[in-house]
Amino acid sequence: MLYVNEVYGPVKQGEGKSAGLDVMFIRLGGCNLACVWCDTPYTWNWIGTKFVHPEKFDPRKEVHGMSAEEVFAKLVELSPTTKSVVISGGEPLLQQNALVSLVTILRQNGYWVEVETNGTQVPKGGFIALVNQFNCSPKLANSGPDNPLAKREIPLALQTLAGLPITTFKFVITSDEDLREVTALTQKYSMRNVFLMPEGRTKEEQLRNQDGVRKLCQDYGFNFSPRLHVLEFGNKRGV
Repeated sequence: MLYVNEVYGPVKQGEGKSAGLDVMFIRLGGCNLACVWCDTPYTWNWIGTKFVHPEKFDPRKEVHGMSAEEVFAKLVELSPTTKSVVISGGEPLLQQNALVSLVTILRQNGYWVEVETNGTQVPKGGFIALVNQFNCSPKLANSGPDNPLAKREIPLALQTLAGLPITTFKFVITSDEDLREVTALTQKYSMRNVFLMPEGRTKEEQLRNQDGVRKLCQDYGFNFSPRLHVLEFGNKRGV
């Protein structure tokens, strides 16, 4: 059984290496981190929690138990021809064991499968073999006081992901000062395929921040990633 927040699409992949690709999205519930700027707090920030992030949600309304077969049927119902899927969250690898059945079905039916992760969970060999691309977004100090270093930097998880040729890395940048952390992490774990993204939950915030981040990419040799879904739809869900 998978704990699912929403299944939707087809939409454009908004960020990272596959930005602009037509994809289906499977958004899972639950996360082990609590970022202050998170744009999907409805997947983890439940009523009664004491996290800094102010928006609280009812898990009974946001998380639904679904079998792998039910999730696959929903994808086909929404679009029988879109064969690329992004599994996001929350933190999908918290449900890694349950995901094996779903990703097996997807691959058997010719799907390209991307899995998003915050880089704190170690992917297992059997699961790795089923995935086409990991989109890893390690969290920096700018993610807030609820994410101390011991929670957001798990060496074995980052070593494992960095050692896979199918992994790309994305970092949310709030200021020039974040580059010190990014550089240290990328060198420490020999990360390749690194993208920097401007922080911002609205179109206005993205436009205000993206030129500065693009310049940092040029100066430091990283890839720039827009956030197309935010530029197009702002903070709207299901896009």
